[in-house]
Amino acid sequence: MEKISITQRISVYLICGMILVFSAAFFISPKREFSEEENRKLKGMPEFSKTALFDGSFAGGLKDYVTDQFPGRDNLLSYISAAERISGRKEINGVYLPGGTIMMNSYEEPVNVEKDITQFSKLAENTDADVYLCLVPSAVNIYRDLLPAYAPEDGKRQQEIIDVIYEGVSPRIKKVDASRALRQARYNDQALDDMYAADAPHYSVYYRTDHHWKVYGAYAAYMEFCETAGLTPYAQDLYSWNKVSDSFRGTIYSKLNDSYFGSDEITSVSCEYWDLTVDYGDGNVTDSPYNPDYLEKRDSYSYFLDNQHSFIEVTNNAMEGGEIAVVKDSYANCFIPFLFNHYRKVYIFDTRYYKGGPSKFINEHKGIEDVLILYNMGTLDNDTGIGGIY
Repeated sequence: MEKISITQRISVYLICGMILVFSAAFFISPKREFSEEENRKLKGMPEFSKTALFDGSFAGGLKDYVTDQFPGRDNLLSYISAAERISGRKEINGVYLPGGTIMMNSYEEPVNVEKDITQFSKLAENTDADVYLCLVPSAVNIYRDLLPAYAPEDGKRQQEIIDVIYEGVSPRIKKVDASRALRQARYNDQALDDMYAADAPHYSVYYRTDHHWKVYGAYAAYMEFCETAGLTPYAQDLYSWNKVSDSFRGTIYSKLNDSYFGSDEITSVSCEYWDLTVDYGDGNVTDSPYNPDYLEKRDSYSYFLDNQHSFIEVTNNAMEGGEIAVVKDSYANCFIPFLFNHYRKVYIFDTRYYKGGPSKFINEHKGIEDVLILYNMGTLDNDTGIGGIY
């Protein structure tokens, strides 16, 4: 029998020691319910049952639990991402790295397109108001020319899905071409580009570290909405553009946790023609569509419209009339302030939480002449609120 060398013994002892140390650390360390770095809930210990054991769900849940609760997980994720980036990888954890400090989420083929078409159409067919649909592309669509050469044509396919939905919905729905507006905003307005860019002019439409669009992108779509709806848009110089943070690190950053990518600025708008009453429900009434408390938190985008509310009613007391209902996801949160100069009342529905269906409310409030449905294409397929639109 071949004799085991001292070097081999030491290697085995070290490996065993590391396993014991990490195992002890795992069991001793406090378990977390939420990761500030990743901005998401962490998996807890799965519930054991015979059914879960035999169908494999317990083993899968246990794996997720160990992965999420692993000691030093945040630092480990940062080291791994940095090592992969330095090695030259252009895609890490579903994030494209075109170069520099910009990041873009990849786009997965959707499976709920027919459901989306049906739900959008139902809302339009069951109200007398004018209904507008604005599907907002994600960065892989507008910046598809920056994607790594080997990357799939995510942006092209996403635009094809937008076109399929627009062609399939009820003819009562008027389509807002946000894709065209954002492409024009990227290339044609250098002055505004420079105004918003943290490090490169044509990165101003979207945050570099988050999946949301910036306020400049929302303004471009607002201009397109006004053209579609026959409204006269307010010029950008009628708004005050206020930088409220320069330390925003969003959802894409959280996938990598690599400080190399820096942070983003958050800008908001205000207007001298606003005299607002913003009713968030549950007695929370203010005069602002912004909550600065979130600027001190990791989820800084929640500064817009105070994070998530099932229903918000905004009154611009400076306006004489006009009402609109907005059925939306979080992309609309920085878009909606541009509506305040056109409507006295803006009713805002997040159907992930609003129960009962907006159509009933809309039909009971005869002053609502316009309905805007606004969702982003990056998360549309998995948005649980789509089923509650009608």
